[in-house]
Amino acid sequence: MSVDPQVLARARARVLGVPSITVAEPVPPGFTGASDGTRVWLLPEWPDGATPALLEEYDTAPMPLDRPGQARRVLAAALRCCWPRLDDAPWPGQDALVIDVLEVYVGLSRGDADLARRWATGELRRLADTGWLLLDEAAGTVRPGPRVALWADETLGPLRDLLRRLPEPVREDAP
Repeated sequence: MSVDPQVLARARARVLGVPSITVAEPVPPGFTGASDGTRVWLLPEWPDGATPALLEEYDTAPMPLDRPGQARRVLAAALRCCWPRLDDAPWPGQDALVIDVLEVYVGLSRGDADLARRWATGELRRLADTGWLLLDEAAGTVRPGPRVALWADETLGPLRDLLRRLPEPVREDAP
């Protein structure tokens, strides 16, 4: 029995997250590659005509998120820190300190700041698992993930406007 490479690629991405290969390796069938010059992240291709809106209409999220509103705010905080020159492309972005991202997120939320940081840390991990961010917990850094590479430049205007309104990343312990 033969399995469609696109279906297999989407199933692997849902289970494994976003795998990466070296730039010398070929991109397997069913995937689109997003490269930062040293690695290529493999993102599943969607069938012709299957836009995110169509997928949502049939309750089929391309990458499920438990708390999409909170995840979007954490992603926005991360992009605010990792994409300092908004007129440039967001991919590959630059490394930002996780603590800076958490402080920007705290500035967007209400209530207990320590609780907000804990929730945001969990969302950073989930966003990294689904390819929206690249998180290096050992180094304490984060940067845009390969899914960001697929955003068409002509669609980024509203996102750039939103990010310009977010607070600058400033930690309480900064001089």
